[in-house]
Amino acid sequence: MKQNEKFVPMMLTLIVGVVLQVLFIIPDTKDTPGRAVIEFARAYFQIDGVAMKGRFCDGDKSMADSDAVGRYVYQKTIEARERGLGLFYLKDKLYEIRTHRISGDEKNAEIRLTAEVKPPLKSFFTKEGYRPLDEIVTVVNDNGRWKVCGHPFSMGL
Repeated sequence: MKQNEKFVPMMLTLIVGVVLQVLFIIPDTKDTPGRAVIEFARAYFQIDGVAMKGRFCDGDKSMADSDAVGRYVYQKTIEARERGLGLFYLKDKLYEIRTHRISGDEKNAEIRLTAEVKPPLKSFFTKEGYRPLDEIVTVVNDNGRWKVCGHPFSMGL
């Protein structure tokens, strides 16, 4: 009888823990405007063209052509080559990321992104500090997936 008295509370604790994990994971998988802006910003500063294209508006009317992401990555590649570096050395990381919804509805939104941009490896050797980032980014809901539009972070142009 003593064995069962110890087993039941342990099993109840385990079951409650699993249920809570599921309840916390489900909201985290929902696509939101803030998540889209953060994912795009991380990809932008990591110069990850594939991830950027996944969160960038297709056929954005404000762009001179439809391949702004490709132009940005190409421009960064040329910049690195001219400086005698690999593309890796131009990559930055975002720290202290915060988003705030300024306006919007279920189709469009304006998100204010604030963060600290810092080169992860270079800062150790060059003592280069962080740069503050404060940008308002426009996002649209494209068939249930939020995407960044316009010229976020000036797209290197």
